[in-house]
Amino acid sequence: MPSRRPRPPVLPPRLAVVVGKGGVGRSSVSAAMGMVAARRGRRTLIVEVTDRPVMPSWFGVPDLGYAPSRMDPGLPLWSHRVSWPEALREYGLIKLRVQALYHLVFQNPFVQRLLPAIPGIAEIVMMGKIEWSATRGLKEIGPVDTVVLDAPATGHGVSLLTSPEVIAESVPAGPLAEDARRLRDFLKDPRQTQFHLVTLPEEMPVREAEDLWRLLGQESGMPFASLLVNQHRDGDLPPDGESALGPLVRSPNLAPEVCASVAAALRTAVRARQEREYLKRLETRVPLPRWSLPEVPGARTHRDRVEVLADHLDAFLWREER
Repeated sequence: MPSRRPRPPVLPPRLAVVVGKGGVGRSSVSAAMGMVAARRGRRTLIVEVTDRPVMPSWFGVPDLGYAPSRMDPGLPLWSHRVSWPEALREYGLIKLRVQALYHLVFQNPFVQRLLPAIPGIAEIVMMGKIEWSATRGLKEIGPVDTVVLDAPATGHGVSLLTSPEVIAESVPAGPLAEDARRLRDFLKDPRQTQFHLVTLPEEMPVREAEDLWRLLGQESGMPFASLLVNQHRDGDLPPDGESALGPLVRSPNLAPEVCASVAAALRTAVRARQEREYLKRLETRVPLPRWSLPEVPGARTHRDRVEVLADHLDAFLWREER
């Protein structure tokens, strides 16, 4: 954690976007972030852009697909998935307003083959659904205060989040251009949207975190609120501690179990040193308020892991300004 404690965002926005490389715990952080907001009484929706959502199974509730699932009867917390076919159908009905006309246009085989080939159309339709949920809620549950978007991994995530700007700049006029401009402005308004970048203190995740910050933060101007370093471990040794422990790993004067314990301590210390180097690199190249989240090795279920992460996130996330 940085020596000077960064100031957290004041309140959760309408849309919190969690981005990061695949495998860094992005979904776990999204679930924990949704739980933090729901614990504070905010009606919260976690959105997964996938055909195979994980949130319902993690919380032990039925997967209702495109319809929202209540994650916990004691919390105002729901999740649902957004995918291209359902989002397109809803978009078509909103635009055309008449079911028969929707079927005439969007159920036409030629149109069905043509639409996916239009660059950015799938991303615009899905982002439009997410923005609609954040600003107008869902018919099944009514209005929501906060939407947490578990964005797809790096490549698909960048395409999804930058498509409004690409289309707004390349399509001069028409309904699609108007929707793109509205979504672009929504995503870039820090009063409406905040981005959270998740990484691990390892080489490849750090490198991709740098790329995401460059693409989304610097080049696209998205409003980032934090850098979350997941699975961070402390294991410092005194100066020259590694060199002192090294010979003891295979010492004939020590019992095998003692040598094994020394080897485990040495591995932890080496990893902690490497993590400190990655954190210094991130501090230089990704200048965001940085917070560390712990490993949760003893968690029996995904729900247990989410609970622990939520406890840690709640210590600094979205605190009211004093």
